[in-house]
Amino acid sequence: MKIALLHPPLVEISGGNLYNRNILHQARLCRFPLHSVTVSAIDRERLAEWHENFELLIWDSLFWRELACMAESLQNSPCCLLCHYLPSMNPLSTARERAVWREIECRAIESMRFVIATGQAVIDEIQKRFPSKSVGLCEPGIDEAFKPEPVQKNTSTIVQFLTVANLLPEKGYLDILQALASLTEWSWQWHFCGSDRVDAEYTQRFWHSAGEMNLLDRIRYEGVLTSEQLSDLMRISDVFVSASHYESYGIALAEAAAMRLPIVCSETGAAGQIVRHGVSGFLFAVNDVGALRAHLAKLISEEKLRRRFRKRQFFQGRSWGQSFMIFDRLCKEALCLTGQ
Repeated sequence: MKIALLHPPLVEISGGNLYNRNILHQARLCRFPLHSVTVSAIDRERLAEWHENFELLIWDSLFWRELACMAESLQNSPCCLLCHYLPSMNPLSTARERAVWREIECRAIESMRFVIATGQAVIDEIQKRFPSKSVGLCEPGIDEAFKPEPVQKNTSTIVQFLTVANLLPEKGYLDILQALASLTEWSWQWHFCGSDRVDAEYTQRFWHSAGEMNLLDRIRYEGVLTSEQLSDLMRISDVFVSASHYESYGIALAEAAAMRLPIVCSETGAAGQIVRHGVSGFLFAVNDVGALRAHLAKLISEEKLRRRFRKRQFFQGRSWGQSFMIFDRLCKEALCLTGQ
């Protein structure tokens, strides 16, 4: 048995690439026959070669457009889709853009025998469109670096906020900025980490807005961090903040919960299963800057509430090893459906 995971180069910082790297790593540890195939371009000759060498081709969903174009060629092939996200679900896209993406997604999904989705919201949408499509859920794991102990107590009176996401419009950075701009009577500092090079125009807009709001001295960009560096930063943080407009799952959110951080986040992806509103954090509707502001103000002003949320944060995420056990089972289901 030989299975290929066909993916773009894994150098870009993204949740999908993090997922792929960890699944491939677990496959090597378990000696599971999952082979990493880095793809920069797809043509029919290479497709024939992959079909000859592998019993199952698992396509990363970053190839949406290419898969849609090759849909007819793929229909009779042993192909599976690893679906990290559906671009048509991005609320920041125009109605026209969402319609175009939906058509691309449908063509690609129709050509697949099986779909592995990394978030429940993705599965729900695919099953709504294709009730008879075979779909399996394999949510991300949590790196072993994210352990709740020992927690380094913040002895400063300055409340430390933390956000982990690439600097992109859909991650809601400007929403957080707007909420914090009206809370300057309190002492706080906002740290964020992730890539700031994916959308140069948005990055420039963010820093320009921060300057206009006189918040530059309160914001610290930490860059792209390793799991160990990020867990160290979480240990000295007081509150994790996410204002994403769309998530398939939310790996950083799960990592923050595993570290027992109080959380303020928008209701998207797996937020509802990770955060218990009013018990371990606060949830708010996407785009509701007023609610975000109110929740942040409450946690800035009430240290006892922050401590209570931390003590009541009992999210039990799975390890990457446990996630891979599910991935292994789904691969075997896909092989059965393809007749291999």
